[in-house]
Amino acid sequence: MNRLTMKTSQQLATNTSLTNTPLIKTPSALGKLYSAIKATALLTMLGSGAAMAADNLGENTGETSALVGSASTSVVQDEQTLAQGFSRAGQAMTSTQQASAEQLKQQEVKLAPRKTREQVIAERQALTHSAEQGSDQSLDKSSAQAGTKTLKSSAQRLEAGIYHEFAIYEASSRLFEDVDYDGFYRTFSVTFDADVHSYYLGEHANVYADLYLSRNGGPWELYHTTDVFTIVDDASDDDFEVLTTLHTGYPTDHYDVLIDLYEVGYSDIVATISSDDLDDLYGLPLESADRDRYVVEEVVTEVEVSGGSLSVGWLFGLLGLGWLSLIRRRQQG
Repeated sequence: MNRLTMKTSQQLATNTSLTNTPLIKTPSALGKLYSAIKATALLTMLGSGAAMAADNLGENTGETSALVGSASTSVVQDEQTLAQGFSRAGQAMTSTQQASAEQLKQQEVKLAPRKTREQVIAERQALTHSAEQGSDQSLDKSSAQAGTKTLKSSAQRLEAGIYHEFAIYEASSRLFEDVDYDGFYRTFSVTFDADVHSYYLGEHANVYADLYLSRNGGPWELYHTTDVFTIVDDASDDDFEVLTTLHTGYPTDHYDVLIDLYEVGYSDIVATISSDDLDDLYGLPLESADRDRYVVEEVVTEVEVSGGSLSVGWLFGLLGLGWLSLIRRRQQG
């Protein structure tokens, strides 16, 4: 998408004695005009080529920014969203998804360091060790929302006589916004159905989830931690959907999704599902919004001289006539 804009100003026309005389008069005037055009074109192409080369270098070497930015929010489930299936192609948003998308636009996007799944797990485990040592450290967002000051391990839950198990029954993804129509999307959603099982009918639990992306088989990196929500037994109408717009730090590529489920107040993962289990979470074509920009390709090919304009084709035609005239004069001389 090289844009080539070649214009000569009134001042250039004056300096080359073209203001009140025909465009082609002397070889020196032609030479100056031709040099200016060639220099402008060369600089434009070099600048565009350098930008493309830098972008390709980052893609080929796997280099990415140390900071990432995205915005996520939950989507209220209704009959339309529940009936919406997985698709590798973009699809129209339902009314509830559109409402959530409007909320995303109001969110302030804050850049954050990349954090791998291993780092997140280690941080949660560290909070458990701190609790065992009697430390009163501040905890992560989800634990704070539940009013919990310390995290416990699954072993401590069993010691307290709490017996239940968790599972993520199914999960899927949806693609929504591709502004530049290159097949890679800035906005997508992940939907999953978490269940809790026990000996008691109507068992419920407060949970939250960490959502990760893996770029083309790379490390899992956290992009969102959900708010706390409640699940009841194995109900089929309590799907949880997270709508996300990637803003920066996500190169154009294919990404896998992984979901880790936590029970509020406990540090251990209680259920996991990923692209290893479901194709719906595999190879999503994504890119951040800073790479998903619609640009109108337009080529401006006019040269303004003394208030008039000539196309590039006419210009080079006149240049050719000028050179022929010069050659003939030299031959006659």
